[in-house]
Amino acid sequence: MKRFFLFLTAVCLCLITNAQALVPTIWTAYGLTFEAPKGILVEEDTEDTFLLNNSRFYITIHSLDSDDMKKEDLSELLKGLADDDGVQKQSEVVSLDLTQFHGIYLKGVVEEDPCYYACLMTKDAGSVFYVSVIYNRTEDKVVERMLKSFKMEEE
Repeated sequence: MKRFFLFLTAVCLCLITNAQALVPTIWTAYGLTFEAPKGILVEEDTEDTFLLNNSRFYITIHSLDSDDMKKEDLSELLKGLADDDGVQKQSEVVSLDLTQFHGIYLKGVVEEDPCYYACLMTKDAGSVFYVSVIYNRTEDKVVERMLKSFKMEEE
């Protein structure tokens, strides 16, 4: 019985250490907030690009020129961006239900690593952001949770 409890404790510890802790992260240039892995490093933070990475994730967010862009244009834009980056095995485009954004994403593979590509358009101002998340050794649910966490800071 004692061995069973030791085994159960060891399994619980393994599950806890493998879980990916997410913390709020902000791209201050736009007040764009989302959950990212704890301890991830910011590699670039400019008006155009916000890039973060660690051993499991490579996350890039770009602000796009959104003049005359409509919600209906997002799908074609996303597919074009994914094609340009060489994303293989692309899934169908899926809608994201976010409070402040019209959002869509697709899944695929870039150089043998799984990835999610997304486009987010603010509902009020029409700003457009392109998000790519290339990852390894984690579950899709973690990436989906990150994508669903995007919001703009209230002014």
